[in-house]
Formats: sequence, structure tokens, C-alpha cells
Amino acid sequence: MDSQVTLARRLSPWSAALFGLSYICPTVVLSTFGILMQTTGGAPASAYLTATVAILFTALSYGRMAARWPAAGSAYTYVSSAANPGLGFIAGWVLLLDYFLVPMVICLFTAKAMELVVPEISYRVWVVVIALFTTTVNVLGIQVANRVNLAITAAQFAVIAALVFLCGDALRASHSAAGAFTLAPFVNRETTWPLIMSGAAIAAYSFLGFDAVTTLSEETFDPTRSIPRATVFAAGASGLIYIVCSYLMALIQQSFRDVDNAGYEVLASVAGRAFLPLFAIVMAAFVASIMCAQAGSARLLYAMGRDGTLPRPLLTYLHPRFRTPAANVLLIGVAMLAGEWLDVESAAACVNFGAFGAFTAVNLCVLYDHFGGRRELPGGLLKLVQGSLATLATLWLIGSLHRAALIVGTLWLAAGVLYRVLRLRNGAARAAG
Repeated sequence: MDSQVTLARRLSPWSAALFGLSYICPTVVLSTFGILMQTTGGAPASAYLTATVAILFTALSYGRMAARWPAAGSAYTYVSSAANPGLGFIAGWVLLLDYFLVPMVICLFTAKAMELVVPEISYRVWVVVIALFTTTVNVLGIQVANRVNLAITAAQFAVIAALVFLCGDALRASHSAAGAFTLAPFVNRETTWPLIMSGAAIAAYSFLGFDAVTTLSEETFDPTRSIPRATVFAAGASGLIYIVCSYLMALIQQSFRDVDNAGYEVLASVAGRAFLPLFAIVMAAFVASIMCAQAGSARLLYAMGRDGTLPRPLLTYLHPRFRTPAANVLLIGVAMLAGEWLDVESAAACVNFGAFGAFTAVNLCVLYDHFGGRRELPGGLLKLVQGSLATLATLWLIGSLHRAALIVGTLWLAAGVLYRVLRLRNGAARAAG
């Protein structure tokens, strides 16, 4: 590999923030709305409010780490720097379960949604088309990906704005001004605090990807200031969108033909003939989310390969012209094709284990910095309180996972520990020989 080829700083702070928002894909509220209505007893807005507060505490932890160590490896880099490389590898290994599978999962459910609209074309064809498109864009460079992402994100915000306007207009038309807006989507007779907490655990999945902003630290101008702000902004802005949209949709409709597609039923009821173009934009937003997930995954692999914790020659290759980790992008693209034979529900559960495990590791590092005596992160007592609340929140999220996800995640963690031990033993044997 040419040692002169490095990642290039080409992104503005605003672009980094939009990258995070696009990865999160706020229009996912349409997909989660029905299950949250069912889980919370009609109070999805409370579930999203609780999840937003919990995730913001973790976003602050990532922001503190990004300001101190502005490198591309996200949780892997932060735990390696704040604690030690061994624990950093374990954090990165757990995070790989999230980053490696999430492009595949989003690609698959996007392809199946496209098959519903265009039944003449199999979802397997859509998987190939989507994988080829996102892989090509990500190989061409972060600036090309950024331009495509900005266009799709703008369209996604247009859908959200249209949803808010149409729901508000429908409420005004069918109710008196005083009776249209109530607190029922937050608090009502059917819901209880345990139901809201169960819903919040599900709602937290909608925030996965805000941490991917930190993988752009080596490609963003002034990363010690812009990356922390972009990370917190992505988490907070998506939370606000979720709360507002779920509140309005819950006021519009309380019963549904299909819980899994309840959000789309609401959109269809308020949009009329405009439903299909709005639905098409939502699908484009999902493609942008895949593109961002693939980019973040490729950069995590690059960081771990550069440090020698994973095989170096392939994972550290940067395209000499585009200055992108092209081999890693292609690797993730091939994995997306394998998703045609994937059990989406099981894979999604494993993604959650990887994400919540990495979140917990970063939060624990904030506490370790305080109690371990290093005190490299600013904040004092406020940092301690924030880190403690964030750790409790992410441990609660891990505890909320299904048993199958905990089993698969634990096995993946054990495989990482075994790999690390064998790699260190082989390294010691070569040094002794």
C-alpha cells in the first residue's frame, strides 16, 4: 500500500451531522410506529421521549471521546485510547457485529418493500441493484457519497415536513381547534410506565447509527469541535422528529389493518394521491441509510486493520485516486448480497447487541477516565453524572434484548476473545523464534 495515501478532510461539520441523520434515517418512524402503538398502549410519543433522553446521554459520551481522540475507529479507538488496546479490540469486535450486519439488514427490508410496490421484480434483484449502487458511490469517494446523501436527506426532510403538515391539516379538519390535540399519545388510560419502558427499548433501535458520525473524524474539518456537535445533533434531531411524528400519527389513527405497516397506513390516509411519490422518497432514504452504514463499516475495518488488530494488507488499502477504503467497501457490498439468505429478525437482534455493547463500553470509559485518575476528559462532576446515567441506560437496553440475541452476541464476543488470544500467542511465538 502506498504510505502516502491517507483519508482526506473534505467534509464540513454540517455534512457530518447530516451523515449521522441519514444513517439513522428518521423516516424509520413510519416502520416502527405500529409496534410502538401496540407495545405502549397508544403512547408512542412517550416511548420515543424516554429513548431520546437515554440515547442523548450516550451521544454526549461519544462527543467527549471524539473531542479527545479524533480518529476513524469510533468505540474501538476510544476504548483503546482511554483504557488499553486489548479492551479496545473487544469493543471494536462487538461493534463489528453491528456495523457489518446493519447494511445487510437495511438492504434486505428495503428490497422487500420495493417488491411490494413493484411485485414483477423479485426482492433478490433489488438487493443486487441497491448493493451495486451504494458500493459504487462509496468507492468513488466521500464527497460523491456526501452529495448523494445531501440530496436524499433533503428529500427525506421534505417527506417528514409533508407528514407533519398533512397530519396537522387532517386533525384541524376533523376536530374542533380545542379538541384536535391531546396528550393521549404521551399519557392515556391504557398505558403504564412499564409499557412505556418496554416501548422505549424498542424505540432506541431507531437511533442506531448516530455513533457512525465519529467514523468520519479523519475526513471532517476541525473534528475535535465538529464531530462532537454533529454526533449530539444527529441523536437529538432524530429524537425530536420521532416524538413529533409519532404524536401526530397517534392522534390520526388508533387501529390498523397491519401493525407492521401502520405508519404507511397513516401516510396513505392523509396523503391521498401523493402517497406513492412520498413512499418512493422513503425508500430512497433507506438507500441513503445503507450507503452511510456501508461507509461507516468500511472505516471501522480500516482503523482496526491500520492498528494491526485485524489482518492489515487488505483492510488498510486506500484507493490511490479516490482515497477511500475501497476493499472494505467491496467487502461490505458482498456481505449485503449474502443477505438474500438471511433471517432478518435474528440479524437485527444481533445488530442491537453489537450497538448497545459498544455504547456501554464507551460510557464505561467515561467513568474509567474519572475514577482511573487520568482525567483527560473535561466535565468534572457533570461528566461523572452523565456517564453514570448513560451506562445505566445502555445496560438496560442490553437487558431488554431477546434471549437469542444475547446468546449470539455472547458467542460472538467469545470468538473475539479467542481470536485475540491466538493472535497474541502467534505473535509471541514469532518473536521468540
